[in-house]
Amino acid sequence: MRRFTLITTAIFLCITTGLFSQNEKKPLSISDLIEWKEIDDEIISNDGEWVSYEVKPFKGDGVLHLWNPEINAEKTFDRGVNPGFAANSDYLVFKIEPYTDSIKEKKLDDVPEKKLPKDSLGIYVFDSGELIKQERIKSFKLPEKESGWMVYHHEKEEDDDSEDNKENNNEKADDSAPEGTKLTVFHPVKEKTYEFDQVTDYEISEKGDLISFVQLQNDKILKSSVVVFDPRKEESDIIFSEEGLSKDISIDHDGEQLAFIHSMDTTETKVFNLYYWSKRKDQPNKLVDTLTQEIPEKWTVGEYGNIYFSDNDERLYFGTKERELEEPEDTLIEEEKVELDVWNWKDSLLQPQQLRQKEREERRTYLAVYHIDEDKIVQLADEQVRNVEPVLKGNGDVAIGTNGQPYLKQTSWNSPSYKDVYLVDINTGKKELVKEKIQSYIDISTGGNYFYWYSFADSNWYSYGITDKEEINLTKDIEFPLYDEDHDRPRDPSSYGFAGWTEDDEYLLIYDRYDIWRVDPSGKEKPINITNGYGRDHHIQFRYRELDSEQEFINPEEDLFLRAFDEDTKASGYFTADLKGKGNPQKLVMGDYSYYTPEKALETDKVIWQKASFKQFPDIWYSDLQFNDPKRVSEANPQQEEYLWGDVELVEWITTEGTTEEGLLYTPENYDPDKKYPMVVYFYRLSSDGMHRHRLPRPSRSTINVSFYVSNGYVVFMPNIRYKMGYPGESAYNYVVGGTNALLNKKDFIDKDRIGIQGQSWGGYQIAHIITKTDMYAAASAGAPVSNMTSAYGGIRWGTGKSRMHQYEKTQSRIGGTLWEKPLHYIENSPLFYAPKVNTPLLMRHNDADGAVPWYQGIEFFVALRRLDKPVWMLNYNDAPHNERADSPNRKDFSIRMKQFFDHYLKNDPAPVWMEKGIPATKKGKTRGYELVE
Repeated sequence: MRRFTLITTAIFLCITTGLFSQNEKKPLSISDLIEWKEIDDEIISNDGEWVSYEVKPFKGDGVLHLWNPEINAEKTFDRGVNPGFAANSDYLVFKIEPYTDSIKEKKLDDVPEKKLPKDSLGIYVFDSGELIKQERIKSFKLPEKESGWMVYHHEKEEDDDSEDNKENNNEKADDSAPEGTKLTVFHPVKEKTYEFDQVTDYEISEKGDLISFVQLQNDKILKSSVVVFDPRKEESDIIFSEEGLSKDISIDHDGEQLAFIHSMDTTETKVFNLYYWSKRKDQPNKLVDTLTQEIPEKWTVGEYGNIYFSDNDERLYFGTKERELEEPEDTLIEEEKVELDVWNWKDSLLQPQQLRQKEREERRTYLAVYHIDEDKIVQLADEQVRNVEPVLKGNGDVAIGTNGQPYLKQTSWNSPSYKDVYLVDINTGKKELVKEKIQSYIDISTGGNYFYWYSFADSNWYSYGITDKEEINLTKDIEFPLYDEDHDRPRDPSSYGFAGWTEDDEYLLIYDRYDIWRVDPSGKEKPINITNGYGRDHHIQFRYRELDSEQEFINPEEDLFLRAFDEDTKASGYFTADLKGKGNPQKLVMGDYSYYTPEKALETDKVIWQKASFKQFPDIWYSDLQFNDPKRVSEANPQQEEYLWGDVELVEWITTEGTTEEGLLYTPENYDPDKKYPMVVYFYRLSSDGMHRHRLPRPSRSTINVSFYVSNGYVVFMPNIRYKMGYPGESAYNYVVGGTNALLNKKDFIDKDRIGIQGQSWGGYQIAHIITKTDMYAAASAGAPVSNMTSAYGGIRWGTGKSRMHQYEKTQSRIGGTLWEKPLHYIENSPLFYAPKVNTPLLMRHNDADGAVPWYQGIEFFVALRRLDKPVWMLNYNDAPHNERADSPNRKDFSIRMKQFFDHYLKNDPAPVWMEKGIPATKKGKTRGYELVE
C-alpha cells in the first residue's frame, strides 16, 4: 500500500455504552434536530484503499472525511462536499463550501449575490499528504478511467464597477453569449499545471487522454475557438476558430474524436450547426446544418440535444429540430399587451399542463445518428415517433421507438398512459409498428434481440422476437402470481418487476413476490426458479442488486448478489444465488437491520455499506463482498448516547374483515408499563416493512418525527391500511380506528383519553375523514388534506398542470369511476359534507403554492369548521410547496407549532399565543406567538 502520510487520528468507535445513566439522559429538543448529522456522498476508491464521505447537520457546515482501512485512520476537511477519487486512486478532489455564517452575515449586509463567497477546490494527494486549494471554483471533472489529469473551471471574478469596465461591457458583440473564465488542466501528483483564459465549455475524455474546451473572444466581434489539449504530449492545438458561438463538446471513449455545435448568429435566437473532428483530420467537418438533406427540410441540429458517441465510438448521436426563426420586434408597451390562455376541448393536453411543459417542448429534439465510417446521417426520431432509445449503449442496430401522442388526452383520466411501440432500424431509420395502444411496461432487451413486456390483461410476461416476429408468453407455466398481491387500486396491478438480462439475451430474470425466475425469451426452455423456492418457503423476498455500474449484462458465470427481506420478522441482508438454480441461495449476512445497497470498489471485492435500525444510525461499514471482518468507518452521531431514544415492536390485530394486520408501535426508552402515556397515530398506507428503518431526528417536512416524539415521552403507532375499492375513507377508518382499539385492549400504558392523530397529503385526507366518524382522538393534525372530492376531482395538480381526474378514478383515491358515474362515492368520501360531526381539535398545514393538493381544499374545510365554531387552525407557509423543502426554515417552525399543539391537548401543557389569540396580519413577521399562555 502507498505510504500513508495523513495527520492521522484513530477513529474512536467505542463510545462507552452507559456513559450516561438513564436519569442523565435528556429528550431531544428542536435545536438538537437542527444539529443532528447525516451522511452523504459516500464513495470508495477504485482500488478499495480509500473511503470518503460527508457528515453534515440539517443547518450549518459539514465535514468531509477521508478514511484508510488498513490503519483505521482518517483525515477531515471542513466544509468539503461532492468528493471524487482519481481513477488511479492517487488523490481525492472535492469542493469546499464557504462558511454558512459568512454567507449569512453578507446577506444581512445586502451584499449582491455575485459578490458572495464562492466555492473553493480541495485536492488531497495521498503520497505527499499535501492539500492543494484553489479559490473560486465553478466546477471540476475527473476522467472515469486511468490518467492522473483533471480539469477545473474557475468562477468569474467579482465585477469591476469602474466606468471603464462598464464601457467595455457595452462593447460586447453578443450579449446572449456566455462569459468565459479561466480553465486549469492539472496533474496533482506530477504538480503540472496549464491554464487557459476565457473558457466557456470543456470536457475530458473517459481515460483522460484528451481534453477539449471552447475559448471566447467577445469584444466587438464574437469569436469561438475550439482547443484540444493532449495530456500525454502536454500540448494544445486550436482545431476550430470562427466568428460566433461554439458549445456542447462531446469526446469519444478513446479520446480520438469529438463533436460540438456552432452558431454564427449574434441574435438571441441562434441556429446551430454540428461539427465532427478526429485526430485523423486536421479540421472539423460540418456534419449538419439547415441544408442537410438527410434530416427534415428546414431542420438543423438542436441546441439542447444530447450529443454522445456510441460505446464502440463508431456512431455519433445528436438531436435535431425545426429551425427557430427570430421573433418579430415587440412594438407594444405593457399596457397594450393581452395575456391569455385559450382552453380548447380538442387540445391533447390541458393548458396548465402545456404551460408546465412549455420550456421542455421548446427544447425538444429528435434523435439522429451519424455513422462515422460510412459518413452517413440517419434521422431516427420524428414528430410521430418522438422518443427513440438505442440499445447496447448505442452499439446495437435497433432501437425502441414510442409514440404516445394519439392518447395524450386520455392521460387526464387513464393511468398508466397508452403508447404505440416501434422497432427502429439504426442503419436506415425505418420504423416498424410492433404494438399499438399498449398500456403495459414495454422495452427492448439489452442485446436488442427481443421486445419484452408485462401484460396487465393476464399478468404474464411476453417476448417478441425481432428476427422471427414471434410473440411468446414466457411465464404461463409459472404457478405463482407475478402481479403485486398487495395491489388495492382500481386498475390492473403492476408486476413485481425483473432483474435484467444475461449476455446475448439468453435469459431474462423475473421476480415473483419472493423468488427469481430464469426465463428463456425464445420459449424453448421452461422457466427455472433460480432461488429454488427458498424465498417463498421462508417468506423472504429476493431482489438482485447490481454492484458494477459498468456491467451491461448479468454475468452467468458469477453468483447473483441478492438483497433479502424477511416479511415476517422484517430482517434484511444479502445472499448469493447460482444462475443455474442449483441449490438454495447462500446467506452472506442477515439481521434485524435495514441493509443499504453496497458500493463496490471497481478493481477489488472491497465494499462500503450501511445498516440501520430504529436505534442504530446508518453509519458506514467496510468489508469484502462476503462481509467478513467488517470495519466500522463512521460514527456520525456519537451524542445519541446522551439522549432518550426508544424501541419499536411489530404488533398485530384482527381487522373488521377478519384478516390479520400489522403495525409498528414505538415506545419511549425504558417506559414504565404502570404509567399512562399519550400516543400519536401516524399512517400513510403500509408501514410495517419499515420496522428497522432509522428515523433520523430532523425538523418536519410535513409529518411528525418519530424519534423526536418518542424521545419526548410519546408512544407512536403506525398501522397498515388496505383499501376497498370505492371506499378509501371507510377503509382508513376501519384500519386506523380498529388498530387503535386493538392496542388499547393490549397495552395498558396507553392513555385512551390522550391520543392524537397526524398525517400528510393522502394521510391528511384520511385524518379529515376519520374525525368526522369518531371522537376517539383528542387532537388531530392534517397536512394538505383533500376535504371535498367533488371539487378536487375537476381540479388541477398545479405542480404538473395535469387534471386530477386520474387520481380519483384509477390511483390513490381509489373511487374507480367518474364523478357522474359515482356521485355518492365522491360525497361519502368527502369530509366537508360531514363537518358538523367533527369534535376533534384540528391543526391543518396547507401551503398556498401546493402543487399536489390545491390549497383551496384546506380552505374549504377550515371555513366550514370555523363557521360551525369548531377548534381549527390552518398554517399557510407563503409560496411553499406540498412538502417543505430540505433547507426551509418553515420546517423548524412547523415542528415547534405541531409539538405545541399536541403537547397542549395530549399533555395538558398551556397553549401558545398563536393558538390562543392568533397572529393578526398587522403582526405578520413581527412575532411568532410561541409564548405559552398560562
